[in-house]
Amino acid sequence: MFMSPFHAVLTFGMAALTSIALAKRDAEQVSRTGSFDLPCSADTAFPLFSPEGEMRWVQGWDPRPVFPDRIAFRVDSVFREGQGDKEAVWTILDADARTHRAEYVRLAPASHTAHIVVKVEPQGPKRSHVVVSYTVTPFGENAGELLEGFSESAFAAKMRTWQQQITAYLEKCK
Repeated sequence: MFMSPFHAVLTFGMAALTSIALAKRDAEQVSRTGSFDLPCSADTAFPLFSPEGEMRWVQGWDPRPVFPDRIAFRVDSVFREGQGDKEAVWTILDADARTHRAEYVRLAPASHTAHIVVKVEPQGPKRSHVVVSYTVTPFGENAGELLEGFSESAFAAKMRTWQQQITAYLEKCK
């Protein structure tokens, strides 16, 4: 029976999560939402949250395609990012340029799963507001450390960093 790459990754991920859940029943989950403004239109900002777009402002970001055979910002695309125990498999659940909404599931088999939603709201011809939501389920021996990285203050700092990095990129493009 043929299994699409998306379903293969999903099946692998569910099997990994099941074994983790059985091994550690006291896992925690944290959800955070943050936002920031950008000095550009939503049409300009939205592609910066695609796998290829993030390469423009995230140092070291290097997505590698799983399916299809090239990076595509579309539903059911699957890519890998990171190396060694930091490697994660990402699946795009939504990539809607009309509504400026992207949704991802990230599985880092050595450490966590994450559900990420990015929504870029138009605020005028040269302004946009970005809302980013993460739900993270860490597991394994470094779960506590990963949870600390998603504290309210750490997540707020992450949003400020993203705003600074994207704004710096936009300034270079002028």
